[in-house]
Amino acid sequence: MRFDVYDPAFLTRLKILQTRRQNQVQYLRRLETDEGAGILFIQNSLGQIRSAQPCHHTLLSLRQLVYGRGTLIERLKRFSRSTNLPEIAGLEPFFWLNPKRYPPPSDELIQLIEDTAVETFVKKARQLLLDSKLEDFLELQAAVMKGGGEGIEWLIEQINSVRVTHIGDVEVLAELFRELDEISRREILSKLRCHPYVRAVLVRKIVRPVVLDGSNIARLRGKLSDIDFVLERLASFEEFYYPYYLVFDRNIRYIFNEDSEWFYAERTYFHSPADELILSIALEKNAIVVSNDRFEEWNSKIDRIDLGRFFQ
Repeated sequence: MRFDVYDPAFLTRLKILQTRRQNQVQYLRRLETDEGAGILFIQNSLGQIRSAQPCHHTLLSLRQLVYGRGTLIERLKRFSRSTNLPEIAGLEPFFWLNPKRYPPPSDELIQLIEDTAVETFVKKARQLLLDSKLEDFLELQAAVMKGGGEGIEWLIEQINSVRVTHIGDVEVLAELFRELDEISRREILSKLRCHPYVRAVLVRKIVRPVVLDGSNIARLRGKLSDIDFVLERLASFEEFYYPYYLVFDRNIRYIFNEDSEWFYAERTYFHSPADELILSIALEKNAIVVSNDRFEEWNSKIDRIDLGRFFQ
């Protein structure tokens, strides 16, 4: 069986699967110590393992499947008994870890091979891969998927799941988005419901980083949520500033007496005096600063956006 490897839809699906594999392998590597990684792995799988209840028992069974003792067949049988899933469903992690050797237990491939017994399924899948002249089972899966929709829908879900507090998660997805054809990009953009700043990373030209004076922003109206508002407004500025660095005074937690998600955002720093670190980052990164403070006492010349522009 031969497939059209020059079909743009095939190339789109393959690129998405390759990116998806990077994520899945990372989740599996963290599986031994991070149950959240196991949940993400299950949610992003191709086969019936997606229907598994992501409870502690299932995650323990998944960990034993990947890292436990015994032959592969023995581990697949134990996983099947423990989760009430078909034995073939347990091939999922091995496909992502080694797509040259193990086929995915996807609906498309199962339907094509018409055999769900693990040993014969693997044997027939390997023969199909050999006959197709494709490089690995990632390419074969991309070839047997119907249209480009499944891959596009996955990318949409991933972008929509990115939180603005951990916006670095969108960077790999943004690279993938830019490599897609114009029709696919328009389809994705029409279905996004993510934060405007996340969306801007996909479509805007980045000019320079930005440092947010977190304490200054939060104190202006007494709302830590105004940091979100500032980023939303920054997404529509004529020039796009990314990434953002968020700096708080060390006493911010006592002032607001709440456990805000902004205290755990990536590239967030606590320093007293905060101005010192804000200026240091701005100079090091050639970043623009968002603050009401003019920093005159520091005798430092930096580019600054006054907070008044955001609340007019």
